[in-house]
Amino acid sequence: MIRFLHAADLHLDRPFEGLTRLPESLHERAARSTFIALHRLVDAALHERADFLLISGDLFDNSHRSIKAQHAFVKEMRRLQSALIPVYLVYGNHDFVNETWNQLGLPDNVHVFPETPGCFTLTCANGQVVHVYGFSYHQKWVKENMAAQYRKSGTADFHIALLHGEEKSGIDDGHYAPFTLTDLETAGFDYWALGHIHKRQQLPVSVPAWYPGDLQGLSFKDSELGLKGASVVHLTEHHAEVRFLPTSDIEWIHADRCFGQIETADQLTESLRAFKEDEREKHHGVFVRLNSTFEQNGLPQQTLEKLFREVIETLNEDEEQHSDFVWLELGTFDVHGDWNIEEIMNSPHFAGDLFRLIEQPDSVDEAAAMLYSHHLGRRFLPPLSSEDQQQIRHASEQLLADVLLKETQNGSIDNEA
Repeated sequence: MIRFLHAADLHLDRPFEGLTRLPESLHERAARSTFIALHRLVDAALHERADFLLISGDLFDNSHRSIKAQHAFVKEMRRLQSALIPVYLVYGNHDFVNETWNQLGLPDNVHVFPETPGCFTLTCANGQVVHVYGFSYHQKWVKENMAAQYRKSGTADFHIALLHGEEKSGIDDGHYAPFTLTDLETAGFDYWALGHIHKRQQLPVSVPAWYPGDLQGLSFKDSELGLKGASVVHLTEHHAEVRFLPTSDIEWIHADRCFGQIETADQLTESLRAFKEDEREKHHGVFVRLNSTFEQNGLPQQTLEKLFREVIETLNEDEEQHSDFVWLELGTFDVHGDWNIEEIMNSPHFAGDLFRLIEQPDSVDEAAAMLYSHHLGRRFLPPLSSEDQQQIRHASEQLLADVLLKETQNGSIDNEA
């Protein structure tokens, strides 16, 4: 049996995204979070007495890696060197090697794969021989199927492959060493140590093939949410036991909360404070994008949303002193009115005309066409999903209902001009 740690996508010193008004102490902690995650990874390797550590690409966040990030990595690798734990790594699309003038030297226990698939051999403390295979990116895009070029060589007890890449999709061949599941199945390796996908997952093949996910989330993107970490792998001739190892210092999450019908600012403040304390019991530092739902209380949606923002900002001011902070960011904001969309759609009221226009299948695409026709829009804006479009429709209808509709006590539409 051999025991090793598998990590990927460390993105050391990468700026976090989506937060602009953090107090200095929380900003500094978020900026340190990738380094804390690396330190915890090395702590675990020492505690587990790992035979070796694998890093499957994107150790740094760009090819012009910062000296700060390199220094932190070298320092941690020397801790492993003192414990006689070797490290095998590949560079990926974010830290590809195209210049050497700005690179610090690595300790002798760190082995970096070249641009073409290669193999390193190590002998573990129990005498078992392991062959480790991999390649490093030399540019941002590698469109070749590199997995198909991996070949087992020589005699070893275990053959392990590192690969920073993605499964081929049916749309195009891909830019990041695209492979097929058949490539992984038929290559004959005992474990595929994958990187590039930030969401932890095992691929549906008979051989163990894992993406451990990134060590530390850095935004509210779906792939960055929740507890992050690496894998502890126990590998025998017939079995692989893969255990999740949490390393993240801060979590990023989405949360949905229905606040019902809020009548006063005090009531809203207490509801939010109770929500934050519930989250504090679950996490040791968390950024929360809060998707909120309210029942109509007579206030226009814009007025209620403004009050909600003010309460969130006020409660956030107290978080700087907490190591287990709960920092709230406003996500979607929805007010359920007692107006009936079918009744409005069937009415001759001006609002009915607008609602019918909004509910047209192409209405959101047409409204956003000018934005996406701009070169910056095409570059930076992701496509709108069907869920995004429905949220836009509903928010638009709620704003119209606040402004245009006068309702009678029984909820029917007053059709007076």
